[in-house]
Amino acid sequence: MNGQRPPAQIGSVRLLEPLGEGGMALVFRGEDRFRPGDACAVKLLRPEVHRDKDLVRRFLREGEVLERLSHPALVEIYSFGTSNGWPYLVMELLPGGSLKACRGEAPAALVRRLIPVCGALGVAHAAGVVHRDLKPSNLLFAATGQLKVTDFGVCFWEGEDGLTRATRSQMVVGTLGYMAPEQHGDPRRVDGRCDVYALGAVLYEFTTGQPYAQVQIAPAASRPGYPPRLAGLVLRALQPDPARRLPDMATLGGELATWLESAEAAGWGEEPLPGFSAREREAATVAGPRRDEGFSARLGPYLDALATGQVGVRRAAADGLVAAVRDGDGPWLAEALTAAPASARFALARALGKVGGELALGPLLTLLPDLYAQREAAEAVAELALRTGLIQPALKALHEPGMGAAWRWPARASLGDESWCRALLTAWGSLAPPFRIQALEAALQLPDNLRTLVKLATVDAAGKARTLWEQL
Repeated sequence: MNGQRPPAQIGSVRLLEPLGEGGMALVFRGEDRFRPGDACAVKLLRPEVHRDKDLVRRFLREGEVLERLSHPALVEIYSFGTSNGWPYLVMELLPGGSLKACRGEAPAALVRRLIPVCGALGVAHAAGVVHRDLKPSNLLFAATGQLKVTDFGVCFWEGEDGLTRATRSQMVVGTLGYMAPEQHGDPRRVDGRCDVYALGAVLYEFTTGQPYAQVQIAPAASRPGYPPRLAGLVLRALQPDPARRLPDMATLGGELATWLESAEAAGWGEEPLPGFSAREREAATVAGPRRDEGFSARLGPYLDALATGQVGVRRAAADGLVAAVRDGDGPWLAEALTAAPASARFALARALGKVGGELALGPLLTLLPDLYAQREAAEAVAELALRTGLIQPALKALHEPGMGAAWRWPARASLGDESWCRALLTAWGSLAPPFRIQALEAALQLPDNLRTLVKLATVDAAGKARTLWEQL
């Protein structure tokens, strides 16, 4: 956290143990002395992005939005603002876990849980707020068992000043698997029907066991014994054309309630559908594996900052992404790379170099022609190769006649590229001083035997190059 310690107290709220952290925020359990025994959640913006006014504004806007909304199925905001330089949100604590625990429940049980969610989102839509990132990990249970909608951090708010909108036309907002098709265009040109689609995707996945985005077949084809009328309702919520989709949350909630009262629900929906195994109930949702809140929740905020932040913020976000990745994140990072904007590719390359497996070599090699990421990609290729033993394929991919491009030099040197070393010794006398410095900086990565050869051949180094020569 850049050496900055979170505050011990914000107003009347004392911060207790940490509950978790994401790319942009830290979450603590809090205790308000004016509400003894009633715990709360305190969300703090990470210190490395405090200087980015746009990110601070986007963080605090969630408090502004929730302050204007009231519904039993919406998370409650108690206070928000900045304390001693720390932007914060003090919110209702939801300790009951997420909807992910309900995968494979009887259809009627899931519908009962989701009808109040329809009402909550209807209230939000009536106030001009579209969630845009509805997914299982954003549907959390209170201690009472009430399911609540959380995380309005990327919502669209019609009441917001256009100059400070949280999204831009080139951004993609949402989570793959739950995003309506229109969200892949300009994320500002959406309405409440994108949330209808997301809730339909959740209902489909949690009653059939299959993500709709991956199978795109009728519910009964995915799970035999599926209630017919409910299947038709779900498919109308999942219509790709918004004009043909269920028009709003009131309609979706009303039709779910009508189905729940029907004889079909009593006959078809009160028992789990046949064929659900324990393994299927524990399977990963589209948003990520059950072992945490998903790759998107843990790493996605860094990518968001890389796509929208200023230069200093992007550098901090890149460092944060590399620090946050874990073994096993390689496939998600490689997939994210295919859709990442130019401003994020260098950071994804660095992260893949740290944790990517053998299959990550191909995606990294595709970045070598990318002017925005080629140096980081080359160095990531070398790091991955040294870790996985793919040194010869990496050397072959990075090889160029002579010394080649300067941005490849550190990677080639770290892999012990003898051809680059020989080319350096041949060209040393004709290299301009700036290139001598770059060459010696790269040569510091060479294995000991090649470092010795370079040092013996470059005794005429002067100035800053002489300092580097002495380190060889």
